[in-house]
Amino acid sequence: MTREVSEEEIAPVRRLGETAVRAGCDYLHIRVLKTGRIAYLLPWRVGGVQLSVGAGDGYFKDTWIYDVEQSDAGWRAALGWDGQGEPEGWYRHVQSGRRRPEGDPAREFIRQ
Repeated sequence: MTREVSEEEIAPVRRLGETAVRAGCDYLHIRVLKTGRIAYLLPWRVGGVQLSVGAGDGYFKDTWIYDVEQSDAGWRAALGWDGQGEPEGWYRHVQSGRRRPEGDPAREFIRQ
């Protein structure tokens, strides 16, 4: 589940993350989830973001891609997702090959 995250909450965190990446950091944002796993938000292509989850050992168990059109949803997930189930708004789940055009779960398909 993802809690409501306002643009006022996202804006300063986004600026900080973008500054960190320009300075050489790999991650836009890192947060420990209630589950104990760690959520990492990374840049993806031009303007998109990648939300990956792992145990903090350098390996990602799950990765969701938010293309530029879903970038805000990626930031909302990075800040507000509780780590249960899946975050909202992604267009591609890397490990399963599932795709959700425009982040819409009703349009989900598996790319072979």
